[in-house]
Amino acid sequence: MIFNSFHYLFFLPVVTLISYLLPVRFRWMLILVSSLYFYMVWEPIYILLIVFSIVVDYYCGIKMGNLPTKKERKPYMVFSMFCNLANLATFKYFDFFASSMNDLFRVMHMDYMIPMAHLILPLGISFYTFQAMSYTLDVYKGKAEPVRNFGIFSVFVTFFPQLVAGPIERVKHMLPQYHFNYRFDWDKMTSGCRLILLGLFKKIVIADQLSFMVSHVFNNPADAHGPAIYLASLLFVQQVYCDFSGYSDIARGSARLLGIDLMENFKLPLFAKSYTAFWGQWHISLMNWFRDYIMFPLVKAGWKWPFVFLLVFFISGFWHGANWTFVVWGLYNGIMVIYTKSTLKFRSAFLDKIGLKNYSGLRHVIQSICVVHIFAFGAVFFRSNTIQDSFILISNLFTDFAPAVKQIIANENNVRQELLYLGKDAVSFYIIMMFVFLLELFQFNLLHRSVDEFVNRFHPVMRYLLYAGVVISIILMSNIPEVPFIYFQF
Repeated sequence: MIFNSFHYLFFLPVVTLISYLLPVRFRWMLILVSSLYFYMVWEPIYILLIVFSIVVDYYCGIKMGNLPTKKERKPYMVFSMFCNLANLATFKYFDFFASSMNDLFRVMHMDYMIPMAHLILPLGISFYTFQAMSYTLDVYKGKAEPVRNFGIFSVFVTFFPQLVAGPIERVKHMLPQYHFNYRFDWDKMTSGCRLILLGLFKKIVIADQLSFMVSHVFNNPADAHGPAIYLASLLFVQQVYCDFSGYSDIARGSARLLGIDLMENFKLPLFAKSYTAFWGQWHISLMNWFRDYIMFPLVKAGWKWPFVFLLVFFISGFWHGANWTFVVWGLYNGIMVIYTKSTLKFRSAFLDKIGLKNYSGLRHVIQSICVVHIFAFGAVFFRSNTIQDSFILISNLFTDFAPAVKQIIANENNVRQELLYLGKDAVSFYIIMMFVFLLELFQFNLLHRSVDEFVNRFHPVMRYLLYAGVVISIILMSNIPEVPFIYFQF
């Protein structure tokens, strides 16, 4: 089941209503059954993978909770890690490794070929696997107590708002909330609905519309040049942000209706002042996972920080997908973060020297523009279908740029539709750009306040007119084929 479907539009209110009518002691059962149903709507058989992960991690957690030392707990931690990673490796990475080895065998003129499995990638396997692993590691380290109630632990792994695309939560944050002893709170209900509405706006009005334009370039790399590649790369940054942060907003809003607070997964990363700050504000739950379970242990073990960052971003790239494009994307971002941290003093002194010290607003704008462009360049690898396509696009990015700009201005033979509008007609293009501008203007006002604080400043009449405008925009812009959430593939 996906968030931007009529199925979910019916499912969420029904679950919410029943949860408030049920006695507290039965609510976790409703949420568990609803979560299992939510996942099984996609592919029922794959619920067995989640059940297997739940059983293994619950058993290992209980066993570790009865043992006093890390040395005694270690075999159960290793067993849990092995089972979770084996699932992930089999379903997500087996064909990638097989294909890579077969390419190597061909280069070496060897006749042997590893057969491909062609397994369907289970929805959200990277997310629920990492969440389950965080529980095992926290219990192993003594940072969390094992969950004794099997049903409550199952809710922790399967909670439907964040099951398939995060945020990746920790048991210490979620367990106290899974007693579901909440009462009806009008403010929480309206706050949750606002987040859902914002998420649907980001997804349907912006991300899905930009998807067609971005694909127009990235699915035809040999035919794309200069301005079209540049614009498509920038628009892809906006697309992937609106798609993923939109999912996170809907997840947080849905959970809030049920009395649960999920962590904020995006904190306006496109307004970040540096590339390191960007990665502290983008997909926060995943970056915190890497920080706590990989980065800190390696630094504590004596590894140099540049190697740690490079390794973490390499793993992050590989986590995103079984394709060399993601590996290169991860390494690129690791190198850029290392560069950013290493040159911090030099860049600050340079900006001061050119007179921006007393113009903090202008300085912030310049820094954010640089951050977005750095990310956009790396996003060429993220979005490209193959590593060969990404290199073609990067090469073509600098080809015939000036002549193409002249063609856009002259617009002979309606060339502007291909080079600027990226396959859209002029009216549709400018409408979409207007919505992008309005979203960025809205988010600019969230730099120092929450969504609720900003919206509640309006007069009630203006507030409901704003809601109506958002709803109408969603309805009018939903007249295109359904576009899956980008992070469902991870």
